[in-house]
Amino acid sequence: MTDLPILTGALRRAPLLRGVAGAAMLLAMVAAPAARAAGTPADAAAPETADADGETRSIVVSGQAARTVKMEAAGTTAVLAPEDLVRQPNVSVVDALARVAGISVSPTDFFGTPSSGNHGGLDGAARGGASFVYVRGLSGSYNVNLVNGANAAQGMPYSREIQLDLLPPVGLAAVVVSKTSTADMDGDAIGGTIDFRTPTADNFKDGHVGVTLQGGVSQYGLDYHVPAASGMTQAEYSTHLGADHQFGIYATGYYGKRYFASTMVDFQAGQWEYAVSDGEQGSNPAGFSKADNLLLTSTNAQFTEGHQTRFGGALSLDWDMGSTKLYLRGTVAESNIRQIIYQKGIQADHYSSPTIRPDGLYQNAESDAAFHYWVETAPAESALDTAELGGKTQSGALTLDYAGFWSWAKSAAPDHAEVSFETSAANQLNGPFSVTYRDGYPIPALSAAQLARLNNSSLFLKADGSGEYTSSRSTANKLGGRLDAELALGDGVLKALKAGVKFVRSSRATYSRDYSGLSFIDTGTPLSASPFARNTIAAIDHKYYPYSFVRFDGEALTNAAAKAASSVTLSSDDYNGNTMSGHENVASAYILARIETGGVAIQPGLRFEHTQIDNRFWNTVSVDDGASASQTSGWGTSRTRYDMLLPSLHADWHPWQGGILRGAIWRSYTRPAFFQLAGGTQTELNSDGTISITQGNPDLRPVTSWNFDINLEHESHGFSGSIAAFYKAIGNYLYDRGTSYRAQEIASSGVSSISKPMNGGNAALYGLELAGRYQLTELQGWASGFGVSGNVTFQHSWAHLLDSGTDATQAMQGVPKFLANASVFYEGKKVSANLAYRYNGALVAAYRFGTWGGATMNDTQRATHSVDASVGYALSPDVRLSVQASNIFDDISYYRTVSPTSEVVPQIVRWGRTFQATLSAAF
Repeated sequence: MTDLPILTGALRRAPLLRGVAGAAMLLAMVAAPAARAAGTPADAAAPETADADGETRSIVVSGQAARTVKMEAAGTTAVLAPEDLVRQPNVSVVDALARVAGISVSPTDFFGTPSSGNHGGLDGAARGGASFVYVRGLSGSYNVNLVNGANAAQGMPYSREIQLDLLPPVGLAAVVVSKTSTADMDGDAIGGTIDFRTPTADNFKDGHVGVTLQGGVSQYGLDYHVPAASGMTQAEYSTHLGADHQFGIYATGYYGKRYFASTMVDFQAGQWEYAVSDGEQGSNPAGFSKADNLLLTSTNAQFTEGHQTRFGGALSLDWDMGSTKLYLRGTVAESNIRQIIYQKGIQADHYSSPTIRPDGLYQNAESDAAFHYWVETAPAESALDTAELGGKTQSGALTLDYAGFWSWAKSAAPDHAEVSFETSAANQLNGPFSVTYRDGYPIPALSAAQLARLNNSSLFLKADGSGEYTSSRSTANKLGGRLDAELALGDGVLKALKAGVKFVRSSRATYSRDYSGLSFIDTGTPLSASPFARNTIAAIDHKYYPYSFVRFDGEALTNAAAKAASSVTLSSDDYNGNTMSGHENVASAYILARIETGGVAIQPGLRFEHTQIDNRFWNTVSVDDGASASQTSGWGTSRTRYDMLLPSLHADWHPWQGGILRGAIWRSYTRPAFFQLAGGTQTELNSDGTISITQGNPDLRPVTSWNFDINLEHESHGFSGSIAAFYKAIGNYLYDRGTSYRAQEIASSGVSSISKPMNGGNAALYGLELAGRYQLTELQGWASGFGVSGNVTFQHSWAHLLDSGTDATQAMQGVPKFLANASVFYEGKKVSANLAYRYNGALVAAYRFGTWGGATMNDTQRATHSVDASVGYALSPDVRLSVQASNIFDDISYYRTVSPTSEVVPQIVRWGRTFQATLSAAF
C-alpha cells in the first residue's frame, strides 16, 4: 500500500473534489422529494447485467434499454446503442464516443515513428477523423479495450493504445464504457474499460436480413478536383435453428472506401527561435517571456489527399442447452490507408542575420529563405481480429462462466516514400524573411516576383540524396482464458459470492527500417518533369497560401522507392536497430461479494495480478579512441515482473424510483509499454573518454492509481440526468516524449551519462461530469418529439515530473480542462433531426525540454469545435433514409502550438465539411 501517502497528499490538494461530493449529496436530497415516478423501460437481449437479486439477465442495448443498462450498472457507465452510432455523421466509433461525457478523442497519438517525423502525428490528424480515445483525460494506454468481453490485442509499436478508427459505426450492438472497475474486471484500467459488443441472433427476429448503404463526399476533395467520394455497405443475417430454436446464428460483413483531403500548415524542429536572445540564436534572456518572445523562421504549407479502405465482419453462434449455454464469437476489422502529402516550404532557419541591440542582446532575423518542395507517402495499415469460445452453466445456486479467447492486431506503415526538390540560390526568396498572421496562420510577405518563382515548378530541382524509403510493422497476439464462479446465497445480507481466475499471454514484435539517400529520381530533375507528376493545382490552400503544387502518383512513387531500396544492403545495426519483440504473461485471481442491507448494495472485492514481461532488443556498443572507431552489436534481453494487489469497494443506493446514487473506491494500475522497458541499448565510448549510454529500463514501475467516484443518476418520463465526480491519486507517473523515451532523466557522474526512461513522481486528476437529456413526451402528437441533450466535463490535473529540464509540477499530459456536447433534436414516428455542437478543450500534448523547457513552452493542442446536423425519414417501418453533414462551419479540425498562449509557431489542419447519406433496410 505504498500509494497511501500519495492519496493523503492528493486529497489535501483537492478542495474541488470535496465540494463536488458535497454538491452531489445535496442534489440527491433536494431531488428526492420532487422526483417523479420513472417509467420502466422495456427489456430485451445483450449485454448481461445483474438485477437486484444478483441474477443475470440479458438486455437488447437499443434506445430506452441502453439507458436501463446504464442505470443498473455497478459503477459509472456509458452505453452507446446502435442508433447512437449512426445518428450523427461519424467516420468511426471514435467520433461517436466523443459525444459521451468524460471522453475526449484525438486524431494523433501525439508523436510520430522512426519512419517519419510526422507519421502518426500531423499526417494522422489530416485523415478526416479521430483515432484515439481518452477516458477522463487518460490516453488509450490507460484503458482496457474488449471485444465481446475478451481482451483486444494492442498493436501500436510504442504504446498500449489501439487505433480504434478502424471500427466503422455499423455492425455493433453496443459500446459500453465502464469508468469504474470491480474486482472481476481487468486491473490495468486507470482510465476505463471499453467493450465493443457485436449482435447475436437474440437481437433479431428469425430470418432477419439487414442492409445498410452509405455514400458521401468531402468538400475539400471537390474544391481541389481530387477524389472526394466515400461509400460503405453492410449486410447482416440472423436466424435460429433446431426444434426449439436452440441454435442461434448471426453474421455480418461490411466494406467501405472513404476519400479525404485536407489543408495543413506545419513547422519542423529547429525552425523557430527566440526573437530576442542573449547570443546569436541563443537562449531566452532573463526577464523576457518565452511565449511572447517566439520567432518563426520557416513556413510549410501542406496539402494531403488519400483514402481509407475498411472491411470486416462478425459471426455469433449460440447453443442453448438449458442449464448450459455455449457461444462462439468472431470479429475481423481491417483498415488500409493510402495517403500522400505535398509541402511547399519557405525555410529561412539557415539565414540568421541578428543585430545587436543597445542592451547587448541580439535581435534575431532571417536575411533570406530557401524554397523547398517535398512529397511524402504516409500509408497506415491496422487490423484487429478476435475469437472467443465460451459458455455459462447454471446448477442450482452455482453459475459457472468460462471462455477461451484469441486476438491479433497490426499497426504498420509498410511503404513510406519521400523525395524533395529545392531551388537554386538565384531562385530563392532573395530578400528578408518575415511573416504576418491571419486567423492564426503565418503568412509570409512575398512580392509578386517571389511568388512567381515559388509557383514555377520548373525551378525546383530534385535534391541530391533526398530519396527515402522506410518500412515499419508492429504486431501483437493475445491468447487467454478465464473461469468465473458465482454462488447465490439466498435471502440473507450476503447475497452472492463470486470468484475467478484468468490468464492472458501477449506476444509483441515490431521493426522499422530506413533506406536513405536513394536515387529513384535523377538529381537535378525539375519538379515539373518528375516521372511521377500528375497535374498542377493552383493553390495549396485556397484561403491562405496561393502556392501551386504538383500532384504525384503516390503508388508509382512508392514502387520506385521500394525498388531502389531492394538493392541496398543495410548493416546489421540499421536492419535491427529498431527491432524488438517480447512476451507478457498476466495471471490473475479475484474474489467479489455482494451485500445488501438497508436498501444499499455493497460489492467489496480483491484482485491479484502477476505479470512477467520478457523482451528482446538490439544492443550497440561504439568505441572512438580518437585515432580509430569500432562498433560491436548483438541481441540483448530483459525481464520485468509486477505483483499487484487491487482492492475495490462499490456501493449503490436507490433513494427513489428512477434514481440511483453510486460510490466507488478501487485501485488500478497501468504497465509501461514494452518499448520503454526494452527500447534497445546504445553505448558510446567517446574520444574524450566519456561514456554515453541510452537504454530502456526494465526496472520501470507501473503507474498506479487510487480511484474515487461518486455518481447520481435519475430517469423519469422524458428526462434522464447524471452528475459524477471523480478523483485519481496517481503514483509513478509516466508521460510520452515522442519516439525517444518517456520521462527521460540524464544522470551524470564524472565521465559517464545515462539516458533512460524514468518514472515521474505523484500526480492527480479530478473532475466533474454533468449530463442530461429531456424530451417533451408530456405533449401530445408530433410536438412530443422535440428535445435537448448535452453534457459538460470539467477536469483538473497536476503531476510531479521529476525532470530537471522542465518545471517540476505541471498539468498531466493529454488532459483537457473542459469538454462539452449539446444538441437539439426531434424524434418523430417518421421524421428525426439533430443539430449538435461538440467542444474538445485544450491540453498539454508534450512537455518541452532544455532551453525550450517550462510550462509556458509546452507543446499544446488547442481547443477545437464543430457543428454537425442530420435528418432522417422512415420511408416505411423497415426502411430509413438519413442525410448528415459534419463540420458545417468549416472549423479548424486540429490546432497545435508551441506554448499554450502564443500562436506564433502553429500546426493547423482543416479537413472541411463532409456530407453523407445512409439508407438502411430490414427484411
